[in-house]
Amino acid sequence: MKTPDRSLGRVAAIIGMGDSYADKQNVKDPLQLATEASWTAFKDAGIRKDDIDILLTGRSPWADRRPQWNNIFASHMQMPVRMTTEITFHGAGVNAMIGQAALAIAAGVADYVLCVQSDAVELFIDATAVGAATDACPQFEFPYGPTIPTIYAQLACRYMHEFGVTEEDFAEVAVQRQEWAVHHPKAAKRRHGLITVADVMRSPYISTPLRRWMCATWGPGGTAGAFVVTSVERAKQAGPAVKPIYIHGFGTCTTHEYLCERINLRKSRIPLGPLPAITTTGAAHAAREAYAMADMTPADMQLGALAGNFSHTVLVQLEDLGFAPKGRAMDLVRSGRMRPGGDFPVDTNGGWMGFGQPGISVAADSLVETVRQLRGNPLGLLAGNSPKRAMAYSAGGMLACHSAVILGTEAQ
Repeated sequence: MKTPDRSLGRVAAIIGMGDSYADKQNVKDPLQLATEASWTAFKDAGIRKDDIDILLTGRSPWADRRPQWNNIFASHMQMPVRMTTEITFHGAGVNAMIGQAALAIAAGVADYVLCVQSDAVELFIDATAVGAATDACPQFEFPYGPTIPTIYAQLACRYMHEFGVTEEDFAEVAVQRQEWAVHHPKAAKRRHGLITVADVMRSPYISTPLRRWMCATWGPGGTAGAFVVTSVERAKQAGPAVKPIYIHGFGTCTTHEYLCERINLRKSRIPLGPLPAITTTGAAHAAREAYAMADMTPADMQLGALAGNFSHTVLVQLEDLGFAPKGRAMDLVRSGRMRPGGDFPVDTNGGWMGFGQPGISVAADSLVETVRQLRGNPLGLLAGNSPKRAMAYSAGGMLACHSAVILGTEAQ
């Protein structure tokens, strides 16, 4: 398998970032959210709308399922571009867009690339009713009526079986996500305040062994994130008002669409642990590619953003991204290093569990938080270690798609 080109980790940077939010008192649809975030990103980058050469969006929002949403957005913005496409990689598409933008810059086919994602599930649809219809196998899963937590609970059961992790361990993961979420003004679970392991264990089961506090919630009402990517040279010449965040490395991997198909997988050219076990995901390969391109290791990371929609996926991702040996992520959780005040802050907006899941834009929210923390201007609690390098990871589907991006404040 080809080794990632390290030179790609020195060609591109994010020079503009914008975010937008909605709630039940201030309703906005995905188009309005994406528009607001994009205009903010243009201003932040010091460029005009007409400077954009390529427009990338993720999959169409759950709250606006029209196909070719990228074209719909370009038309809405009255923004003709040389090329536009959707990165239909489920929730991993946002981070994958950053990598694709860097490739376009490296190839010399664009000066500026706009990457944007928005959604507003809670304000427009009943995602609980329709979610499994999208993500469950129509032949072998959907006829049995699973919810999304039911599908994910299969991994939780297997992880507990293999490594002896307990429900109380899952509860501690939820407690630490909430410690960050209470400080973020947009976090869906902020209003609940701090919680304890006992609080989590008193919450009802959603799908055993997952209790309510061990699961992400829908919300906040709507969000969007927009990112302007350009070359390192232009980033350095952008002026003192622009704060570039450099793209050091990126990697992706997809292993299946439906979880039953991953469980049936018996052979893979990409290392996925002892098959058919599912406790090693494609995140491990995506991370290896990103580290190799950046010429860095997990020990070089000073900030982390995960895609932990359930307590157990936080643990699996910490291991797959190289921050803990397989089956030992709880040691890192118990160390306190990822909590507020720790030397390795992770999910500083509360993560998918604490900040919430407004739809397909949830990964954009984590990337927005990563850029804000690296720049030193988060909406919530500032990471106390003044991070200069971060691993931002996003996942999509039922453990299906994986995208890792390494960002930093200094050019290599």
